[in-house]
Amino acid sequence: MTDPARMVRMVGNAEYRDQAEAALLAPGDTSMVFRVRPRSIVMACPDGCGETLVINLDNRADKAWRFDMRGEGLTLFPSVWREGGCESHFIVWRGHILWCDRFEEGNSEPVYNPEIEDAVMSALHEIQPRSAVELAEAIDELVWDVNRAAGRLVGQGLARSWKTKGGWVFVRA
Repeated sequence: MTDPARMVRMVGNAEYRDQAEAALLAPGDTSMVFRVRPRSIVMACPDGCGETLVINLDNRADKAWRFDMRGEGLTLFPSVWREGGCESHFIVWRGHILWCDRFEEGNSEPVYNPEIEDAVMSALHEIQPRSAVELAEAIDELVWDVNRAAGRLVGQGLARSWKTKGGWVFVRA
């Protein structure tokens, strides 16, 4: 088995899955299937198992991931968690692959911009809890960036958080 990928390498767009898959040469290589609109991401599993992952981006065709190409590269939300095969679990954030399981040592998060904390604080309510997704939509930022900033605000005592059935939520402290 090869070392796991730590970065996504975008190798282009394709009209069909087989074309996208043919462009994948190494773990973490990624191609977008695009027909009128983005349909899916095709990725060589970044753990090096040799499998090809197809990540749906089209919410008209069942559960879909959010994607964004701002910053240093591709961001997907939520994390990718393979329930079969190699069972890898990872986050794709600004082109970085952050492992949530056996390869966590060596993770390197994207550069942090502390200015986002002000925007997150302005979007937080004192009573009505908001998820990182809701906050990200309110301030037009990436969910993972907002989640990191909200977590830092909690650590500074400026916000509170708790886990609900739908995930973590945040309010002003």
